[in-house]
Amino acid sequence: MARIEMREIRPGEVPKDGGTALQEDVDRPVFRGNGTDDYVCVSCGNVLAVSMHPEQMTKKVRIRCGRCSTVNVSVIDGWELAHPPH
Repeated sequence: MARIEMREIRPGEVPKDGGTALQEDVDRPVFRGNGTDDYVCVSCGNVLAVSMHPEQMTKKVRIRCGRCSTVNVSVIDGWELAHPPH
């Protein structure tokens, strides 16, 4: 299982059709899947999503950390990685 550090959003970076999930409880991840990767906050290392498939962690998915309030996004768009252009 990989532990992937997310990145902070850039000023003005707003993905089309995206949204920001809010972590209400710092001891519980926002998302839980059945993949192999855990995603953590770039600023404080708090766990934001566990057992995720890369395809689920697109740049449309943003997570506001409940511990430090940093808005995080995946470093690599998993959907684009899994579906390269022909």
